[in-house]
Amino acid sequence: MDLVTKQAQNNRKIPEAIFFENIDELISKNSIQRLMESLQEAYNKYKFMEAQLVKQRESMQNKLPEIERALSIVEHLENQKEDEVVDFLITDTIYSKAVLPKENKTVALWLGANVMVEFEFNEAKSLLSSNKENASSNLRQFDEDIVFLKDQITTIEVNIARVYNANIRIQQTQQQQQQQAK
Repeated sequence: MDLVTKQAQNNRKIPEAIFFENIDELISKNSIQRLMESLQEAYNKYKFMEAQLVKQRESMQNKLPEIERALSIVEHLENQKEDEVVDFLITDTIYSKAVLPKENKTVALWLGANVMVEFEFNEAKSLLSSNKENASSNLRQFDEDIVFLKDQITTIEVNIARVYNANIRIQQTQQQQQQQAK
């Protein structure tokens, strides 16, 4: 067990910050320098984890509308009553026209890593619905983890302030004792 954190209580195994109840007792057992270094190290780790989770959350947030759009397109294709002429993107600035026959019962989906797979409409809807549910669940988990991390960061900041103030108080007491000794 670390000086400023204890074993994780959440799904991502993020360590929980310990609130220092009795600063004077803690300072008597450990040097202020060591405490401040441990606190600063934990603070930096939490801020790094927070930045990573925010980045992952933003990425997931951007994927969710893409999944929803793909799902609505598959549903549209499944329900089309007649042949449709569509423009599709070949490169950034080049489009081409294509005819989508109403008899078509399959759709090709990009799975990532330059992989495209052809699915029947029901399979595609099932896959996209599952991906949408997973993305929504991951988004909720990211939100919970970010809130947890912010609580830990606040606890560490309060501990840093309390140790710093205790150090000032100790220094002032030592100065008063030195002045009285003169």
